[in-house]
Amino acid sequence: MKRQHGFTLIELIVVIVLVGVLAGVLVTYIVPAIRGYVAVARRAGLTDQGDTALRRILIDVRSAVPNSLRLISPNCIEMIPTSDGGRMRTAPDTDWDAAHPSNKSLAYDDTKLVTGFDVLTPKGATRANDWVVINNQNQDDVYQGTNRALIASIDSTPDPSVGVYRINFVSASSVGKSFPSGYPGGRFVVVPSGQQAVSYVCAGAGMSSSGGTGTLYRISNYGFNATATCPTPVSTSPIVATKVSNCNFTYDPTQGLSAQNGYLQLNLGMADGGEAISLTAGAHVENLP
Repeated sequence: MKRQHGFTLIELIVVIVLVGVLAGVLVTYIVPAIRGYVAVARRAGLTDQGDTALRRILIDVRSAVPNSLRLISPNCIEMIPTSDGGRMRTAPDTDWDAAHPSNKSLAYDDTKLVTGFDVLTPKGATRANDWVVINNQNQDDVYQGTNRALIASIDSTPDPSVGVYRINFVSASSVGKSFPSGYPGGRFVVVPSGQQAVSYVCAGAGMSSSGGTGTLYRISNYGFNATATCPTPVSTSPIVATKVSNCNFTYDPTQGLSAQNGYLQLNLGMADGGEAISLTAGAHVENLP
């Protein structure tokens, strides 16, 4: 007779009891540990994203044209980051000019129209079609174009003794550019043509059942707005951070006795799946032209 295989009732009861014990251990110890791990991972992800976003803003702030940072609203700040800068010749080389009347040195002079100037410092990232900014003491000057000129070309200077290279705004036969007089530091900064003014905009910040509903955008290459206006994000606007629950920017442009340093404070809140973080960062803003 063929022997039959199977489980006895006692064996089934033992298995059920063991499975129940294992399920109890799983619910009591393992599930909370998994939930804790997921919560920590979410907080770490939010913190990393928020910290990266704040650091990105501060990089642009620290490289911005002096006095170009402006607070448009608690959710929107604007600045004009630079890519290069240096010192220019502020007086002609009379000896060279006398010996080379057809190939003179080119000096910056804020008392007249100038077509360019010789640069005394090494060349960096300056390119044609970038913008030169000189002596930006008032916040709106650079946006309105008062002390900003488009680079037409970059040439070698006649001789290293009169400069390293030459920046031309327009041809020598053209009228030239007039800059406001003032700070005699001989310094200039360069704004890249592919970026120009930059705004950081928090849109839709708030909370839902799943987390933060807002997005932090970095918007650039929209030109220079003479009037402070916050640009509207579009679908192609670069995203700096998501899941933003609250966002608040504050800026005091007149910190210190000499008003040469402003202070920017950034507050960013983020939330996801029941986890939330709040980050604060601050930076002194150099406003000496």
